Amino acid sequence: MLDLKQLQAFAFVIEERSFDKAAALLHVSQSAISQRIKALESQVGQALLIRSNPLRPTEAGLKVLGYYQQMHLLQQELLTDIDPEGGKTRYSNQNKVRIALNADSLDTWFLAAITPLIRSQQLLVDLKVDDQDATHELLKNGEVIGCISSTTSNLQGCQSVLLGHMAYYPVCTKAFKKKFFSDPIKVEELHYAPTVEFNYKDQLQSRYLKQFWGVETGQYPSHEIPSSKSFLSFLTLGLGWGMAPDIQIASLLKSGKLVKLAEDQYLKIPLYWHVWNLKSKLIKEITINLTEHARKALSQ
Repeated sequence: MLDLKQLQAFAFVIEERSFDKAAALLHVSQSAISQRIKALESQVGQALLIRSNPLRPTEAGLKVLGYYQQMHLLQQELLTDIDPEGGKTRYSNQNKVRIALNADSLDTWFLAAITPLIRSQQLLVDLKVDDQDATHELLKNGEVIGCISSTTSNLQGCQSVLLGHMAYYPVCTKAFKKKFFSDPIKVEELHYAPTVEFNYKDQLQSRYLKQFWGVETGQYPSHEIPSSKSFLSFLTLGLGWGMAPDIQIASLLKSGKLVKLAEDQYLKIPLYWHVWNLKSKLIKEITINLTEHARKALSQ
């Protein structure tokens, strides 16, 4: 059986990306942290850390990290069941819940869903924001207990629930549309009009261009803006066009600050909640809250 102190030391080093910081949090020496991880690697029979700057887990290390996080979650719930009053402890970094999600969910409906649990359970959350096509990988790697993803396939040992759909429309300012496009739009104009992408993983613009216009990835200029708020600012300032979710741009369309590039063209992106398949009360409560709030906010 793997040693709990060794697993804890390893998890803290990964989280903090530092032996020194992990040692400070666990109130032990850096040497003690190093010895625990070496002992754990010896028992597992594989290297768990890539000792680079910053430190990174190996593929085996990610599996060990996922195992520790699941075990730690179940242990905390057991202690709370045994001593409910004792379980009402103050906020602790050791009880963080790690969830991966897309920026658009975070900026629209997600906080309303998770806030009641943060307050009632005294949770700390560590939210990993990435493109909805990429969050699934963080769950697969064991870095989070659950993720909101557009990926339909379920991972072994996990369950998934369809939350709903986000409809993404190509939008820009009226002035931008007049400057770069004819009426009706000509396909060659899309090769020159700058688009706004969230980051290099964001496939929405390229998917739209390929599906509706036959324009391939890389055949158009693009801004990379890794902030949901700044993404919208770029659009409203007339610096480019981009795919934005209906629940985020409804008021901007109504006020005329943004217009649709093409009235009847949009992408309907499904969002799934993927989570560890553990008999955990907390996971069950998170799943219920996310499902209920998403079904009110998203298209069904």
